[in-house]
Amino acid sequence: MKRYVCEKENKDMVSCDLDFTEINGFKVRPRNKVKYDGIEVSRLTVVSPSLIENVLKRKTKMKLNAYLEFLFNSLEDDDTTSGDLGLILDDTKRYKAIIINKYSKFLDVNYIRELLLRVTFVEEELKLRIRMENKSFNQSIGRGR
Repeated sequence: MKRYVCEKENKDMVSCDLDFTEINGFKVRPRNKVKYDGIEVSRLTVVSPSLIENVLKRKTKMKLNAYLEFLFNSLEDDDTTSGDLGLILDDTKRYKAIIINKYSKFLDVNYIRELLLRVTFVEEELKLRIRMENKSFNQSIGRGR
């Protein structure tokens, strides 16, 4: 158990013990690789409910945009295989489990429902695209003889 002591050297002395293992909040590991002089942050626990909500909404919006961008690119690009689509489909299922298990503690029920609906839409589109890809592959094999 780590304990930190904060002291203010002035007329009035303020000291506090912080136990970071008992703080409830959303835990984040920053992935910023920019080097700078100062404190290096390896883990961050966000405690404020409004800040947690803003962080999670931004994070989910970016992830959904990435899925939709891949989906649109796969529709335009003929080089996308069903294996690539299968990997993204597995990732959407994993992301859905993260939303249910981790994000549902911090976000509103209506927002979670809407988010799961959007992820399910992306899943269904990926499944449809995989079926179309497999169907066209089977037809091209059948024509070769």
